[in-house]
Amino acid sequence: MWNSSGHSNDENVRWSWLRAVEWLSWPLFMSQPAVPVLLYYYPWPAVLGTVVVVAFLWRAIVVPFWVAPRLAAFGPMFVMLKFLAAPVMAVLLWQRGDTPVALVALLWPVAGPTFAQWFMILPTALLSLTPLGEASQIGPVQTRFLLAIGFQLEQPIAPEGNQ
Repeated sequence: MWNSSGHSNDENVRWSWLRAVEWLSWPLFMSQPAVPVLLYYYPWPAVLGTVVVVAFLWRAIVVPFWVAPRLAAFGPMFVMLKFLAAPVMAVLLWQRGDTPVALVALLWPVAGPTFAQWFMILPTALLSLTPLGEASQIGPVQTRFLLAIGFQLEQPIAPEGNQ
């Protein structure tokens, strides 16, 4: 796990910001290596629809209340599997004769999470009008990550150059 005492303030703020961005859309982030595999076993509308619904529920129910630095630190390592999973599953789907789904499996790590975010624009905008939505913005989530790793907040976090 990240140890805040072994890093500078800038490194701690940068680490917590990256983890907060990933944490807000954790299911979409983690879907990069998972969706190509799931497309081999399940119909594409079910896989993509489930990913979008789970991503929204995550943002609405989990993000406002919980952060897990150990799990968040593990995420980037897991996502690296996309470089193996996507091409292998694309070839397997193509060999099965399912060329359009093979293309989705191959391109999902590059464009899939961004594409899925489009379906979440309106629900996420409506969520942001609620107290849960305010708690699931990058700033509050980043602050919770900083506190969870033992970083002592002396002043509000400001982007570099704006202090």
